[in-house]
Amino acid sequence: MKLTNFTRRSFTGLLSTAAVIGVLGATAAMADTLGNIMERGTVVIGIQGDNPPFGFLDSTGQNDGYDAALANLFADHLGVELELVIVTNQNRIAALQTGKVDALFATLGISAERAEALQYSYPYAEDSMPLIAAADLDVADIAAMNSLTIGVPKGSSQENLIPELAPNATMLSFDDDSANIQALLSGQVDAIAANQFAIGRIEENAPGEYSEKLVLATNYKGVGTLLGDAAINTTINGFLEIIKSNGTMDALYQEWFGLGQPMFEAPVEGVSFTVD
Repeated sequence: MKLTNFTRRSFTGLLSTAAVIGVLGATAAMADTLGNIMERGTVVIGIQGDNPPFGFLDSTGQNDGYDAALANLFADHLGVELELVIVTNQNRIAALQTGKVDALFATLGISAERAEALQYSYPYAEDSMPLIAAADLDVADIAAMNSLTIGVPKGSSQENLIPELAPNATMLSFDDDSANIQALLSGQVDAIAANQFAIGRIEENAPGEYSEKLVLATNYKGVGTLLGDAAINTTINGFLEIIKSNGTMDALYQEWFGLGQPMFEAPVEGVSFTVD
């Protein structure tokens, strides 16, 4: 697990004693998810396995990436063991709703539509969604997308976005981010709607052959938990506030993305980050 300078042991020292005692002392009064976590001594986190630098498998088959790092630190925050479960865009919400995982650290784009199915935490990442196509293909504006065949990952924000922006485009949905990228490289599609890190993966396979044409949208990522479960939502939000304020999130952002921590200032219409 890549946790350079931020091992689970070192992170414990960054947490205030009061914060840890507050989590443990309130367990008896908390809702089922958090109570179950503390009782079993393990938190089960859903994470992606093919979406670097957020969540992926390293050369030894171990979970790695920004989401994996945060999941490790959250387990440390609770003082429990961590179990990571690979989820996809298609099955991640179902995995949460059926109790296969306690929470999703799974590049879950924040939207009002998804907020009807799960509870979001405060944002912990920001991502842009570019349209990527062959370097010599001219895509001047959104309207030009209507003549293209565009690939998207199934169950992704992009799958909802493309029909809204370009209703006359032909959209093909692929199982995951890797399959979406491969569809572009193999010529199955003219372009793909992806995340901001996809172009780096494409460059590794076809240097200089593809480029970002348009930025279709920018969205936040949040941790997903069950609707109405205030205790786990409050605990995750408290954890995120700690690592935002003490520099841990900024350091991880620099490590994995080469960027400073976003400000996360913009609200998301129709979404509450706390259980009302």
